[in-house]
Amino acid sequence: MRILFYTGKGGVGKTSVAAASALRCAQLGYRTIVLSTDAAHSLGDSLGVDLRAEPMQVAPNLWAQEINALHELESSWGVVSRYLADLLAWQGVETIAQGELSVIPGTEELFSLLQIKRHYDEGKYDVIVVDAAPTGETLRLLSLPDVMRWWIARLFPIARALLRVVRPVARRVTDMPIADDDVLASAQQAIDALIDVRQLLTNQQICTARIVMNLEKMVIREAQRSLTYLSLFGYAVDAIVVNRILPPEVDAHFGQWRAMQQQYAPMVEEMFEPLPILRAPHFSQEVVGVELLSKLADHLFDKHDPAAFLYQGPTQRVEKTPDGYDLIVPLPFASEDQVHLAQSDDELLISVGWHRHRIVLPQSLARLRAQDAFFEDSSLRVIFRREAAA
Repeated sequence: MRILFYTGKGGVGKTSVAAASALRCAQLGYRTIVLSTDAAHSLGDSLGVDLRAEPMQVAPNLWAQEINALHELESSWGVVSRYLADLLAWQGVETIAQGELSVIPGTEELFSLLQIKRHYDEGKYDVIVVDAAPTGETLRLLSLPDVMRWWIARLFPIARALLRVVRPVARRVTDMPIADDDVLASAQQAIDALIDVRQLLTNQQICTARIVMNLEKMVIREAQRSLTYLSLFGYAVDAIVVNRILPPEVDAHFGQWRAMQQQYAPMVEEMFEPLPILRAPHFSQEVVGVELLSKLADHLFDKHDPAAFLYQGPTQRVEKTPDGYDLIVPLPFASEDQVHLAQSDDELLISVGWHRHRIVLPQSLARLRAQDAFFEDSSLRVIFRREAAA
């Protein structure tokens, strides 16, 4: 089974690309499901059908689903949420606000990822295509299981032991709702399930992410940052999708846009090497329905199999060390004397001869300084450490 995870800045055509990819997989004979974890569902619009919270067949070998995040939240977090609502009611919070405040922001979308794990465990499909939320939201969700695991490991044992001592006494002196073992067990079970999803999505033999972008400066920068963050959290990336490329025959109104895209196109090749670049043109009409999605898939994949890993090999990644972080950047055919580094705020500029590779750094690296670099197995290892106090 393969899991293909499509993400990208809002408005780049990510949903259409995910739907076209799923359709082509189905046309090649794979039993495929495409599902949306984006709260602003548009997958059904792209396919030209009304989707439900449960999978429904929309074409031969193709099923689709728009996940009901509130249903996932209730089934996975309902016991905890009801306890929090009771606690808020005891504190005098108005009834309407209780339901809103008892839900941790972002958990609806987070628990929607559990559907991916369920489909994987059931084994009904050969390929799972995920139309994910816009990049920033997706990256935040993908990092949350690690945060939750930290809290579970450190606070839950203390909380359980403390509640066993305090609960009998507290109930005699106060009417404040006290969490019982069912609440803590439910929270533990939900977070364990999310950690299982995290392990599945970081299994680089099963799952890969593809970043969808347009040839615009802000979008390119976000795609760069996404690649670094996905590498930091251990997610594989096997392709970059450049969508909505304007054709040569555009009128004067779009001439400047076309010229801008032509300027950025070679930069994208350089920035994301060695990842393959999939390209799709700007269609003259909205890409809706099986016929147009199939044409989009023709442009994206040509004769390639979208269910296959399009790249497997060393990519830019971040490794935690006892003293800081190391950034590893593949630079085949380069030598150490050709390389120069320059860091400015959240950017690292790597110059190799006449070529430059600009990397937008995640916060964990941006607050450190690149202090050294050396080659190791055809990759440049950049050493990030905290600056010594003056």
